[in-house]
Amino acid sequence: MILLDATGLAMSRPGRSLFEDVSLTLSTGDRLGIVGINGTGKSTLLRVLAGRTEPEAGSVRRGRGARVVVLDQEDRLPAGTVRDVVLGDGHGAAWEVDAVLDRLGLTPLAGAPTDRLSGGQAKRVALARALVELGPGGGPDDDAVLLILDEPTNHLDLDAIAWLEERLAAHRGGMVLVTHD
Repeated sequence: MILLDATGLAMSRPGRSLFEDVSLTLSTGDRLGIVGINGTGKSTLLRVLAGRTEPEAGSVRRGRGARVVVLDQEDRLPAGTVRDVVLGDGHGAAWEVDAVLDRLGLTPLAGAPTDRLSGGQAKRVALARALVELGPGGGPDDDAVLLILDEPTNHLDLDAIAWLEERLAAHRGGMVLVTHD
């Protein structure tokens, strides 16, 4: 199933082009890794693919029934406790929220307000929220989800990274990933 089709994308910053004429199609099971030095437009490309930023040129279309789950490099967390924010709009079950919080080392912060978190803690909470929105995997809709992750291993210890790798490997939908690991 085609999850996303992008054609002729272009973005720039004053005085320089970040990327131009980028075209790609992502389908169920596809894995795309984006690598580049800081400031080259990786995060901007992810935001364009996710529909959070309009491209200066080109177009992005989602496949019929496709859903996009995003971990942005600069996710802003809504007000509330960590647990409530990760639960979100009810995409996940309470047991799943608790399990993800535990695996990411966030259980002690479950009742903490999001406006009191450090940058690293906030990034882990945003990752937990994306994973809960994604769901535990293996469900009937898993094939129709494009997961877009911008540096998801930042602020994770080795155990959490190993767990995340297993979780992502089990995802049957498509994935776009920027990482330095």
